[in-house]
Amino acid sequence: MVSGDCTSFGGAITPIRLTLTHSRSYIEQLKHHLPVFSEISSSSKQIAGSEDLLTEIFLRLPPKSLLRFQCVSKHWLSLISSGHFRRLHTRRNATSSASTVGVFLCRHPNYDFLALNEERISEMGRIYDRLSDSRGSKVVCNINSCNGLLCVGFKSDDAKTDFYIYNLTTGHHRFIPVPETMIVKSMNLAFDPNISEDYYVVCVWFSVSENRLCFSVYSSGSGIWRHSNEHCNKVDLCSYGGVFWKGAVHWFSQTSPFLCLQVDTCVFKSMPSTDIPEGQWYRNIEYFGESGGHLHLIEIHKPQDIEFDVLELKSDYSCWFVKYRVNLEFLTNLYPMMVNQEVYPPEDYNFPYAFSTLCFLRDEENRARALISLPGKIVVFDIHNGMVKELADIQPDSFRNFIGGARYDCFDAYKHVETLAFV
Repeated sequence: MVSGDCTSFGGAITPIRLTLTHSRSYIEQLKHHLPVFSEISSSSKQIAGSEDLLTEIFLRLPPKSLLRFQCVSKHWLSLISSGHFRRLHTRRNATSSASTVGVFLCRHPNYDFLALNEERISEMGRIYDRLSDSRGSKVVCNINSCNGLLCVGFKSDDAKTDFYIYNLTTGHHRFIPVPETMIVKSMNLAFDPNISEDYYVVCVWFSVSENRLCFSVYSSGSGIWRHSNEHCNKVDLCSYGGVFWKGAVHWFSQTSPFLCLQVDTCVFKSMPSTDIPEGQWYRNIEYFGESGGHLHLIEIHKPQDIEFDVLELKSDYSCWFVKYRVNLEFLTNLYPMMVNQEVYPPEDYNFPYAFSTLCFLRDEENRARALISLPGKIVVFDIHNGMVKELADIQPDSFRNFIGGARYDCFDAYKHVETLAFV
């Protein structure tokens, strides 16, 4: 389990207080003694009686609060649970900088949730329990997340895998039927509430008869799979989950050109790759993800590098450019466990420093933070002001912290966003 003190990323939120009155006689007494209370109660009655005003207030509240407010009255339940309101709330809060409330961490066979602030700790625990109830004795595999929805595979003892789409905020889930002819290699979510309330599941699967990777897209709206005419033979494409951005799912490769599939047309789209360093046959990409409406990538060129660039893909797909330059050398003084203590490390682990970027968070105000996993710790690093805050302690898998892996990497982490979206 992950535990520890959490710190909020977002700024302070001014609470909205609603004064509810249940007795007319009580109001009359207040009018004689406390005139100001009369004005407050009158305003409360106006708010309660105006569905438009209530809707505007509710649209500014997080999903967690709204789910609680459904218990206040039948009127509030009807308003908040209506399809119209949930679609409107999901659309309006789709790009909120405060929407990312935690990270889903998965390292086979275990998984956990890391809340990004103290207020979310108990809530993330409930999400953990909710998913555990669904899991039973099955193994969690093939995970992918997108804008609040989570795609999870549950593998049983007979090697059969069932796939579900979860909204872990509302607790709702949906089974995704997969044709038996499709040998699934990866499932990738595509969901943009600004465009549509429907989501799509992009499946990369292996065709035995054709001996190659194929692509199919499932629509939540129609419940039908569309099969693409595109195919590829990139073996390592299956090793990493795709990232949804600008209507397409993107995959990177350590050895081959990057790949991009347009979801609506099921057709490949041209996408630039980063150069493979001279003298090497592979890239060393440590992070690949979307944040703040942009696609980012981190590549460590040399094992001894503790300074690296955060690359961003231009919106016209013309090239990758350096968005941020990060130097974490100062962290070695704060956390000496970052330095490799192995006297004779295996060749595959011949790295002087141990750290991974789990998640890159960039908001509408262009503030950037990186969630970094160190041996035994998870910290958040503010790229702009250099502030570092500890979020969690991680128990090591073994006494060899550096190699045993008392840390996660970006391929173990999936952002959790609160949403009222339907599944």
